[in-house]
Amino acid sequence: MDTKPTEALAGFAAGITYDDLPASTREFTRNFLLDSVASALAGDLGDETAAYAKFARAAGGTGESTVIGSAEPLSLLGATLLNGYMITTVTVCDTYLPAHVHISPEIIPPALAVAERDHASGRELMTAVAIGAEVATRIAAAIDYTVAGKRGWHFPGIVGPFGAAAAVGHLRGLTPLQMRNAFGLAGSQSAGSWASWGSPTVKFHQSRGAASGLLAGLLAEQNFTASAEILAHPDGGIFAAYSDGGKPERVLAELGQRYELEQIALRPWPGATPAQSALTAAFDLVANDPPDFAAIEHVRIDVPPNVHEAHARFVKAQGKFEALLSFHFMVAKVLRDRAFWLDSVEPQHVGDPELQSFMRDRIELAADPSLTFGQSRITVTSSGGKTRSAEALAAKGAPGNPAALDDLCAKYERCAAGRLSGADAAELRELLIHIDERDDLGRLFTLLGSAGERVH
Repeated sequence: MDTKPTEALAGFAAGITYDDLPASTREFTRNFLLDSVASALAGDLGDETAAYAKFARAAGGTGESTVIGSAEPLSLLGATLLNGYMITTVTVCDTYLPAHVHISPEIIPPALAVAERDHASGRELMTAVAIGAEVATRIAAAIDYTVAGKRGWHFPGIVGPFGAAAAVGHLRGLTPLQMRNAFGLAGSQSAGSWASWGSPTVKFHQSRGAASGLLAGLLAEQNFTASAEILAHPDGGIFAAYSDGGKPERVLAELGQRYELEQIALRPWPGATPAQSALTAAFDLVANDPPDFAAIEHVRIDVPPNVHEAHARFVKAQGKFEALLSFHFMVAKVLRDRAFWLDSVEPQHVGDPELQSFMRDRIELAADPSLTFGQSRITVTSSGGKTRSAEALAAKGAPGNPAALDDLCAKYERCAAGRLSGADAAELRELLIHIDERDDLGRLFTLLGSAGERVH
């Protein structure tokens, strides 16, 4: 390429302003921020949240940065680590589908921490979030997941540091050269593999990606130098290291005109990203001529082969985390109860003998090469041979089937229930929806920190 992608992307990240963002990008960024805060408010339901909070305090120490849902502020680093984990811990946050990567846990926490410390305006925060998400998604697209995914690379800890560094760098007013150095420092910390799949470490990849970007942005601000071309360098550059050179042209294609961040999916239900299409199909089934659960003889869930390979082992879920990875469990719960939310994965439901028997004896998860990632088909056969089928070619919340603001508000209400009073929850929701109208974000951080222990 005639233009070095790292330098060009750094110039973009350092120079973009709120007024440069198209109306659709502004709208999506507001939704993205609302969805991220909602996800974090549900983070107290994660099995490992208490342990991770102790780690964040030990690693980062106390300070003045707000932790969502906690009255105890931590340092910039501590709050970034913990908020990053809170957003992702119950598997309900966003996904950039082309690279199977969550974006918000890496971008939102350091942006919030620096914006709070520096008394940034709502527009400044929103612009930083948009820039961070755009940088992360463009780099993810350019690495080429069709190659990197087969090698076992898990993207949040790889592209997340770049997006976080861009968000922090924008808030700190980095020059293009400083931003380029921030990207070099971010790339030096990029790591994460699918060997951690099935364990909470995949969530740590996201939290650590946020922290890495924070460190990169703050260090670059001190004029600390780094690689001039961390993305496309032939010897150890991100594209070469992760995908045989990748597709660097994707970094710059229509940069500043078309915003790749708008391709991020915002999911309405908890559960693994590939399962969102199965949940979409299952809810379509029960909405139209719902089958009698007792009369169901067989359920076939068709998924792409790579999804089958990753999820087929979770026939009998053990605990919340595996239940959120189990197509068998999620579909069975929807077919029987016509509902699926975080309370569905409480121990009494995961261990329900009726569901366990149904999952074992009547559900088949099958690989269908005609389906691509993000697609599912469910076929239900009932006694008497009656068959019902529903196919989701795009999950609810995905770009091809986007979630409306009302959908995201409903999700927010479920996440906030029991953590904030009705009045405070409504105020926080409206503040987030109209974030770019606020010059002073003090009330935002007060509300985020006031969410108390959940009242059931």
